[in-house]
Amino acid sequence: EMSGSYQEGSPMLLFRVASAAAAPSSSTTTIPHLPVRYEPLISLEHVNINAGGTWTEQLSRFWFSVMGGADDPRGAVVCSQVQAAGGPMQGLHWANFGLQQFHLPVGEPEDSVQVVRGEVGLAYTTEELAALQRRLEDASATHAVGADGSLRITCPVGNRLRAVEWAGAETWFGPKLLLDPREERPLPGGPSRGLGIQYVRFDVPEGAAAGICRFYLRLFGATAEVGREGRRPVCVVWLGHHQSLQFAEALPGEPPVRRYDGHHVALYTNDFAAVYERSREAGLVWNNPRFPHLRYDSLAHALRHSEFRLKDLTDPARTPSPSHTPTAPPLTRSATLTRTRASSSTRSSTRCVP
Repeated sequence: EMSGSYQEGSPMLLFRVASAAAAPSSSTTTIPHLPVRYEPLISLEHVNINAGGTWTEQLSRFWFSVMGGADDPRGAVVCSQVQAAGGPMQGLHWANFGLQQFHLPVGEPEDSVQVVRGEVGLAYTTEELAALQRRLEDASATHAVGADGSLRITCPVGNRLRAVEWAGAETWFGPKLLLDPREERPLPGGPSRGLGIQYVRFDVPEGAAAGICRFYLRLFGATAEVGREGRRPVCVVWLGHHQSLQFAEALPGEPPVRRYDGHHVALYTNDFAAVYERSREAGLVWNNPRFPHLRYDSLAHALRHSEFRLKDLTDPARTPSPSHTPTAPPLTRSATLTRTRASSSTRSSTRCVP
């Protein structure tokens, strides 16, 4: 949670940080754009939203037939591992879009539904965006066409998605400028119709944007800056190429931001060990009880699992600073994203939950 800006006991963002040794555009042109060549945060990898008590045909049709995601078979394997460890998960589907995913667990706890406080931006080619609009109309799915041609869509459990046209060179999003889908191997489950998750935008309380930027700079060495959309301050954190996290403040007179319900995002970092140590020193490393078999009490534990988790955001201006705070990221550094376990020291990752 943001000290001072956030109410005590209301965590604002949950992270899962993973390891990726080796390694943006925003939803609006009024937000500043920085042409960074290297970022310590190299990819936004997934968004996790609980989808209710049971998996339904409506959910399957929406995510795979209408939105064009690919059904990744690894979700069922992970679910079995969690159940074997005594976790409450009753089912898990992964909907792939390019190199990103929506993780859609069911039954933990029973009938739990999570809704991102904001929206998730998905990119499609011009042809695929037009095809998506036809599928939405045929399925009578809740959607509207924006003045800019984007599609504003509501999923069956209430999450807001924004499908936008990607007019540049066809690419998946991640640690490299170009990841041509015609040349790269897709994730298990086959190719998707979307290019990937371009951004996640979170609604945050008035006065929170600057502290969030300080958090990402201090903990990750990330490129983060507060811009404005009219009178609205927005913190933008850039990740790798073509991706961002956006934190848009509520304005005076607007409804208060909804209480956080446990949804989360996963990020990959190039600087896994240092980020872990700064997080541990700040008291932010968190063991999620959903996964009894995963603990991150030491760097050795985190490296064994190729990940660790954070639950709370704190404003470094209001809390003691961890030692070895990065002052600025290096301008260049090569990195390759691997999707295997990090036992070979080739992958590290961080996951965040807003």
